[in-house]
Order: sequence, then C-alpha cells, then structure tokens
Amino acid sequence: MQLQFRDINIDDREIIDKYKRNWNIENAEMTFEHLYIWGADSFVQIAEDCGSLYIKLRYEHEPPLLMPPIPVDESVDYHAAVVKGREYFESRGEKVIFYSVCEPFADMFRKYCPEFELSEMREAWDYVYDSSDLITLKGKKYHSKRNFINRLKINHPDFEYRAITEADSDMCIELYDKWHSEHEDGEIDQYDERESVVRAVKNMSKLNLKGGAIFIDGKMAAFTVGGFVTDYMGHIHIEKALSGIDGLYPAVNQLFAEANYKDTLYINREEDMGLEGLRKAKESYYPAKMTVKYTAVLKNRCICKTICGNEIFKKESVPCSK
Repeated sequence: MQLQFRDINIDDREIIDKYKRNWNIENAEMTFEHLYIWGADSFVQIAEDCGSLYIKLRYEHEPPLLMPPIPVDESVDYHAAVVKGREYFESRGEKVIFYSVCEPFADMFRKYCPEFELSEMREAWDYVYDSSDLITLKGKKYHSKRNFINRLKINHPDFEYRAITEADSDMCIELYDKWHSEHEDGEIDQYDERESVVRAVKNMSKLNLKGGAIFIDGKMAAFTVGGFVTDYMGHIHIEKALSGIDGLYPAVNQLFAEANYKDTLYINREEDMGLEGLRKAKESYYPAKMTVKYTAVLKNRCICKTICGNEIFKKESVPCSK
C-alpha cells in the first residue's frame, strides 16, 4: 500500500514527538513548530508507515520532496522505510529525492542504503550559536554589534523591549507587510513567508513559542519569535525590523536571547537559503557550529532540479535531459 499523506495540523505535536523523542535531531526544519508554520496550503504533509514518520514538502511548481524517514526507534528496518519512500516517488513518476537529511539519518543512509548518494546542501545548513555569545556580545568580534545597539539607545533613548503574545499579532503582521514592501524577493514570495508569520504569531501559545518586540514612540519597530529545537538548543523562527533605524536587529536579537535563552546552551538561527546578504549577516555573529544537511538521491542517476532556488546537477552515467 502506498504512503497516505495528509496535511499537518496544529494538533499533531504528539505524533511528531512520538517519532522524534529517541533521536537527537538538531535540524530546525524538523521541529513541529517549523513544520506547522510553513505547512499552509498542503505545503507540509505527513504519513505514518513502516514504523516511521514521513514528511513531504511541496514547493510551488516543483515535484514533492521527502525528508528522511524518522523511525520510532532503533528496531525499525531503516532500509525498508527508505524503500517505502522511494516507491512513493516511483509510483508517481517522480525523481527520488530525500531532502534535508541530517544526522543521525545521514549516517543511517550511509549504513543501510548504499544505493543512495549524499550531497551537501550548504545553503540549508543551520547556523548554531553559543547562547552566551548572543546574550553578552562580549569580545572584539562583537564590537560592531555593541556599537549599533548603543547607537539605537542614543538615538531612541525611550525605546522599549517587551515580551509579546497573540494579542500583538496584528502589529507583527503590519510590521511584516512594511518590511516586505521594502524587500521584494522571489525567494520570499515563493515560500509564502507571510503566511508562516501569520500562523506563528496567531498561535504562539499552542505552539509553545515566545515573542519579543522593540517599540519606539509606542509603535512596534522590530519583533522576533522563537522556540526550541531540543531542550538545550533554542530556535529563532522569525526576526523582522523596520529599515532606517540603526541597531534594531542586533538589539532585538540580544534582548530576546537574554530574556529566553539564559539557561540554553545553543541558539539555532536556521539557514541562509544561499542568499549572499543573509549568509553574511549570519556569519557576522560567528556560529559555534553548523547543522549539516544533505540530499539523498539514487546513485547513477542524474538529478537536474532547483531546490530552494539552487540548481542541483549531478553528472552521472545515465543521460539527463532538462
């Protein structure tokens, strides 16, 4: 029987946790919160079979992708679980592509699925920082961040940071719309970021998310929303600020981390999507490590396809035609 997928919904946390609890997964894309807020319009669907959870992603104008199967425990035949996913692709005449394969699943592919080849997805690696670095901003390497925050304090001495809840969601959405009008970008529109923002800020309590915002002259100027990847790793889902006010981004970053992650070892700030400006910004905070991710495709096949705006071209023994 084929995998039977359905849309993810806000009550699926127990199902996701059931499969994830036995694995130390540091991939921000595989948190329930991330899957839900990006799951509108059937973008994220789930299925259970072979003692495993399957997560299907559907980018607009592209064939579906599967995340690596998440087995409920080590007793599951991982090769059989992967084959089940492969059969789903093949029954639909689709390319066989497993997406965002992180540890420990990358190692399972290497051990149990020799017919697959792993390729690094550098644009999708998560940036992971020491919480203490983002809270204190100590040392020469964070000198410019401290300067920007001081500039904000000097230019706007009455600025206020405070926690936010669903009651502030309309202000968050209004700020996002202002931000978006200044940052027209095909990447943003392709993945419907606005809907993910709406789903996050309208459901913060149900999703166990925390929010924080900076207000200037009583109006929201920046906001951020975060949760956890693991019990030792925080997770920043959203961070937006108005243009033209120096210091908003480093200030809301630091103040939110101080308020929510004092007892947390790491903070995951997700990937850069291969965007040069975003990569430069994330590197400027000096990550402690990266969460490495791969695609897994069948050996001796050619995959010509765009994922997250990046073309994958694997020249193999089988001819490829676009």
